[in-house]
Amino acid sequence: MCFRPPTIDNGPIICPKCGAEVDPTASECPNCGAKAAPAPGAPAMPAAPGAPKVPSVPQAPSVPKPPAPKA
Repeated sequence: MCFRPPTIDNGPIICPKCGAEVDPTASECPNCGAKAAPAPGAPAMPAAPGAPKVPSVPQAPSVPKPPAPKA
């Protein structure tokens, strides 16, 4: 339920839970305490982004093996 209409000029609105007249700027019904809900059709709030992935670290180059001694 949403107590906030698109414009405040519409006057009081009716609480869908108890039927009381509610001021359009109110965030809850003064009679039953029902909280105002987002307007119908409003997109949902996106979830918080997670931590970024750790970048891969290049491996250290290998040391070349010395040539075998010649006999």
